[in-house]
Amino acid sequence: MNKKIIALLGACLILLSACGNVTNTNTETNSDSSKGTEKVTKTQLSKDYYRVVMKNDKEYQTSPSRGVSLSLNSGYNMKAFESGLIGLSQTPFPTDNNYFREGQLIDSATAKSWIGRKAEVEDPNSSAGPNGLNPPDNGQIEPDTRAPRYLAQILEQNYMVKDGDNYKLSGVSIGLALNSVDYYQKVLYGAEFQTPISRADFEAKGKEIANEVVARLRKKDGMGNVPIMVALFEQSAKDTLAGGVYFASAMSENGSTTVGEWSAINDQKIIFPNNDGKSSEEKTNFDNFKNSIQSFFPNLSGVTAEAYYQNNQLSKMAIKITTQFYGESEIISFTQFIADKTSLLPATIPIEITVNSMEGIEAFLSRDANTTEFKYHIFD
Repeated sequence: MNKKIIALLGACLILLSACGNVTNTNTETNSDSSKGTEKVTKTQLSKDYYRVVMKNDKEYQTSPSRGVSLSLNSGYNMKAFESGLIGLSQTPFPTDNNYFREGQLIDSATAKSWIGRKAEVEDPNSSAGPNGLNPPDNGQIEPDTRAPRYLAQILEQNYMVKDGDNYKLSGVSIGLALNSVDYYQKVLYGAEFQTPISRADFEAKGKEIANEVVARLRKKDGMGNVPIMVALFEQSAKDTLAGGVYFASAMSENGSTTVGEWSAINDQKIIFPNNDGKSSEEKTNFDNFKNSIQSFFPNLSGVTAEAYYQNNQLSKMAIKITTQFYGESEIISFTQFIADKTSLLPATIPIEITVNSMEGIEAFLSRDANTTEFKYHIFD
C-alpha cells in the first residue's frame, strides 16, 4: 500500500549541503524579481507564519544562492538554521505587516566566494579568493595547528511591506552558520579529521564576519537604509541527533555598515534519552512515557525526543517513535494507546509525536501549548 506523505510547508525550502569544499547543490538562478507582478499568498495559517511574496501570483521565488554551502553537518542543522532565522525575524519584522521572500541579494557565485578561505587570488579548486570570509590556509594539516574554517553557510531572507500596488524591501535577515567542529581531509578522498573550535573562538569570528557581511550588503543597490538583522548559529556536530541553535543576534539600522549591540540567545536542544547523568522532571516524564509504550509493543525500534529549551525553560518537545510493524489494526491500536499515555508527558508545552515505520509516516499526534487534547491522524 502506498503511503501518503505529508509536506509540512514552512516559508522557505530546506537548503541542501555537502561536506568538505564549498559546494553548490542547485545552480539554477532565480528570475529578476522586478519583472512581472508580485502578489502574496491569501492565506496565513497563523501569526507564527509569514505570508509569502510570489511572482505573477503563482511562482515561489527561490534564492539564487540556495544550496551553496561549505558544510552543514546534518538535516537537523539545516532545518534549525532556516526555521530559527524565520522565528528571530518576527521581532524586527512582524508577521502582521511583513511578507516573506527568499533572499535575492546574494547570488550563487557571491555566496560561494564569501564562504571560501581568504586568499590573494582566486583558487577555483578550493573556492579561496579575495572575498573569502574564512581564514587563509596556513599550510598546516594537523587538527591542532591548522587554521579552521569558521563559517559554513550564509542564509539570506528578505522581508517586504505593501507599497501601493507593489511590495518593497522592509528588512533583510542574515544567518551565519558557524562550526563548533571543522571536518576536513588531509588528502583528497582520504580519512576525515576534525578540528574542535571553542565557543569563544567561533563567536568572536562570527561577530567579525557579521560586520563584514553588513558592510558588503550596504554597497548593493537599494540597501542604503534597509534594516539588517544578523544572527549567529552554532551548528551541532555530526554525531548528535539534535540540530544547532542560534546564540546571538544584532541589528544594523539607519544605514550603519556594522551591527549594533549583540543580544544573547539562550537556547538549547537536548535529546532524550541521554546518559548525561543529570536528572530533571521532563526527563523523568519522558522516560515514563517511553517505558509505557514499549510495554505495549516491545518490538519498537526506538523512541527519542528532542527537547527545546529557551532561557533554561522547556518550550516544546518533538517525539519520534520508530516501529517495525505497519498493519492497519496495529497502528490504530498503538496510536490510541499513545494518546492515552500522553498524560505522562510535560504539561502546557506544545508536543509533536511522529510514528514511523519502514513504509514511512504511520501516524502523527500533536498538542498546542496550554491544552490537554491531542489531535491525531493515521495515514492510509
